[in-house]
Amino acid sequence: MKSAWSMFKSGKKTGRHVLTFGECLKEAWKDERGSYDKAMKMFQLFNLNKQQCESRDAKRNVDTCSMAFMANALTNYYANNRYNGD
Repeated sequence: MKSAWSMFKSGKKTGRHVLTFGECLKEAWKDERGSYDKAMKMFQLFNLNKQQCESRDAKRNVDTCSMAFMANALTNYYANNRYNGD
C-alpha cells in the first residue's frame, strides 16, 4: 500500500498516461508478488543445498573409533614419563 501511494503521489507515468491509484495498486502488488516469488526460490535453493550437504556428509561419515584398545600400549610406551624418540 505504501509503495502504491508513493507511485501515485509521484505521478508515475507509462508513456503519456499518468497512472490512477488503482493502477498503482496493481503495479505495487505485482512488484510484491515478484519479490515474494524470488524469495521463495532462494529459500528452496537454500533447502536443496542444505539437503545435498547433509546427504554428502552422511555418506562421508565414518564411525568414530575409540583409542581405549591402545591404552595399555600407550601406557607402557610412555612409562616413567620420559621421551622415547617418537
